[in-house]
Amino acid sequence: MPFNADKFQHAAFAPRTETVELAGLAEFFGPDEKPEFTVRGLNASELHKAMEAGMRNKSVDAVVKAIATQKDQIEGIRKALGLSADTPGEIAKRLEMLVAGSVTPKIDHATAAKLAEVCPVEFYDLTNRITNLTGQGSSRVKPPPSSQPTPA
Repeated sequence: MPFNADKFQHAAFAPRTETVELAGLAEFFGPDEKPEFTVRGLNASELHKAMEAGMRNKSVDAVVKAIATQKDQIEGIRKALGLSADTPGEIAKRLEMLVAGSVTPKIDHATAAKLAEVCPVEFYDLTNRITNLTGQGSSRVKPPPSSQPTPA
C-alpha cells in the first residue's frame, strides 16, 4: 500500500513531552511542589536553529570584536548579548534546545545559561531528554471516539 499523503496531511500531531524530576533543584521549587521540568521534542526549524547556535556564537563574537575598540567594551557587549567567548558550540546548541524545548517551567536564555554553568548534570539531562523526544518525532493525536447513540 503506497503512502497516503492526503491522510498524513489531515492527521493531527503534537510534540512528545516528558516530565523529568530533578531532585538537585528541589530547593528552587515551592515546599509542596515536585522539582519537575516538562520538556518537549523540537520541530525541524527549532532543531536547525539549535544546531547553528555554535556557529552564530562565533560570528557574533567576531562582529563584537570588530566594533569594540577596548577589551572591556568587548566583554560588556558580550555580557549584554548573553555571550561568552569560551562557550563551546555544543553548549550553545544545548542552550537553544533547552529554551525551545522547555514547557514547564518555561526557561529563558539567562536561566538556561546559569543552569548549564552551575548544574551541568541537570542541564545535560534535560537536553538529552529533548534530543530523545525530538528523535522520536511528534505523536499522532487521535480524534476522540464518536459516541454511540444511547437507546431511548
